[in-house]
Amino acid sequence: MKRRILVVDDDRAMVRTLCDILILRGWDAVGVHSGEEAVDAACSQGFPVVLMDIKMPGMDGVAAFKAMKNCPPVKRVVLMTAHTAPELLDEANREGAYRVMMKPLDLPALLAALD
Repeated sequence: MKRRILVVDDDRAMVRTLCDILILRGWDAVGVHSGEEAVDAACSQGFPVVLMDIKMPGMDGVAAFKAMKNCPPVKRVVLMTAHTAPELLDEANREGAYRVMMKPLDLPALLAALD
């Protein structure tokens, strides 16, 4: 059975690229483009792993992460950011984010964290 992952970023090219890479690595990867879509997908389709950008229009990644904590079976959330306020990073860590990674992503480190 393939591992399932939800990839969330408002940058459509980033979602497409990450999904393609993850699919090649044996993941069942689904991409969405907003925090609101991420919460809907996590609650309706159940993803044990979520890879999500922090800075997005509307609901940011930290708010989406907090909302989807009530949606089983989300177990690990890896957040990514190019630049964000330190208080958002602190909040993500306090809320239990599995990892926060800086963009541009270190792909081998990301894949190691997901495996």
